[in-house]
Amino acid sequence: MPYELPPWAESKLRGVTAEEVDQVLTARRRWPRPSTGGPVPVTLIAGRTNTGRPLVVAVREVARFHSVVIAAGELTGEDLTAFEEWEVRSEEPYDG
Repeated sequence: MPYELPPWAESKLRGVTAEEVDQVLTARRRWPRPSTGGPVPVTLIAGRTNTGRPLVVAVREVARFHSVVIAAGELTGEDLTAFEEWEVRSEEPYDG
């Protein structure tokens, strides 16, 4: 699925690079989940960068097979714990 990182969203990234966002979105292993925190339908995609850094990228589908990145950040706290548990349960755990 093509993902677009528009300039307005890229300008709001703090502590995360556009390259890292792309790495998560194109990673072989990523964990997509629907967001339940607001009125706009958003998918949260957790994954690791090439260096193993765990991130979450929020995307919104704007057309069939086309989504726009609206935010990204480092996974921390309970979200990181849930992601690491998913990694352990999945078929191919992350091995660095």
